[in-house]
Amino acid sequence: MLLLMLAAFLGLVAGLKWPVGLALAATSVVVAAADGQGFPLRHLVEGMFGYLDVSLVLITAMIFMKIIERNGLLDVLACDLMLRFGRSPATMLTAMTLIIMFPGMITGSCTASVLSTGVLLTPVLLKMDMPRAKAGAIVAMASVYGMIAPPVNIVVMIIGGGIDMPYIGFDLPLLLMTLPLAILTTLYLGYGFARKADMESVVSEFTCHERAPGGFLLYLPLLVVLVLMIGPKALPGIFPDPRLPLTFVIGSALAMLSGRKFNLLETARAGVAEILPVVGILMGVGMLIQIMTLTGIRGSIAVSSLSLPQYLLLASIAVTLPLFGGISVFGAASVLGVPFILTMLGQNLIITASGMSLIAAMGSFMPPVALTAVIAAQVVEEPDYLKIVKPLVVPSLVAIGIGVLMIKYATQIARLVL
Repeated sequence: MLLLMLAAFLGLVAGLKWPVGLALAATSVVVAAADGQGFPLRHLVEGMFGYLDVSLVLITAMIFMKIIERNGLLDVLACDLMLRFGRSPATMLTAMTLIIMFPGMITGSCTASVLSTGVLLTPVLLKMDMPRAKAGAIVAMASVYGMIAPPVNIVVMIIGGGIDMPYIGFDLPLLLMTLPLAILTTLYLGYGFARKADMESVVSEFTCHERAPGGFLLYLPLLVVLVLMIGPKALPGIFPDPRLPLTFVIGSALAMLSGRKFNLLETARAGVAEILPVVGILMGVGMLIQIMTLTGIRGSIAVSSLSLPQYLLLASIAVTLPLFGGISVFGAASVLGVPFILTMLGQNLIITASGMSLIAAMGSFMPPVALTAVIAAQVVEEPDYLKIVKPLVVPSLVAIGIGVLMIKYATQIARLVL
């Protein structure tokens, strides 16, 4: 049954080029029918709404992202950081990494980073006489690390949803896992070019033309969002927790009061349209997890994994999660990540799920889909996306190795950071 499920999914995505979300839903129907369950409408609908809370986070976050892009806050934020830290090659690359990561951090989508701040900063990278492939690699990897950085890590949410684990306590582990790796990867790929470039010339060209009006008020929405995210964790029981959807709605409302004028309805539609494929994937993931549970596939994978020695289990995670992630990182989290974590219930699950999300995220550069690399190649106008992938082989292997170590020593790491 597992082979049928994998064959159906891969055939629909790789063979027929169906969207991943629709392929996951169709695969769920095929597996249920093959198991003699007919067309289990109740289970399909129940599974489809299993990630409704995550979908609300993504939709409100993307609308907020689009609003601060249209009102000028995103441009001003990038400009101010570059003018403040751009004279030193290392600090400039660090600032650029954080800027590229930012949209992915609040939306959980690496595509949002590539197509917003990635587009914004690509000319700066190319101004350093950096080859297009290296510039695209920096944008792609920073975007992927933004996708799994806090506060929104969809991969962890999918894994946690499959075992009823709340998305609580992940912020610090995810931040310590992603931020150093993202910065070091950017320095590894770009420092040699930045060191030889005329940084004063690079920064002088990156000026805020037609700076959005508002002054400090322009930054107010972002500051309020950060306070609403951090406050409940810093002052539990004292500071009310509005949860992420309401937090982003409040930030969006404040962002309408300053900066450039824009059409709210058109902006909201653009944000929803951009995130809709990811929401579709989540609905398909929910269906598939529900059907895997109904037919026993999920339990079978967990039982089979339990029979493996620890080193073989870790090797399976290190190999299969990125390979499956080449089709869909979110699909890998649901089909493999959930059963894998069921075999590790005796150790700290926060660190374990964080490590799995790091490993699965590296599938973003794995053919045949390699969606992040393909989009980054389009942004830097590099016709061969494999030239984007090649510089990322070593950083990806390092990330997978760190993810494996996090899983192996999850309990010990938890004592240090939790």
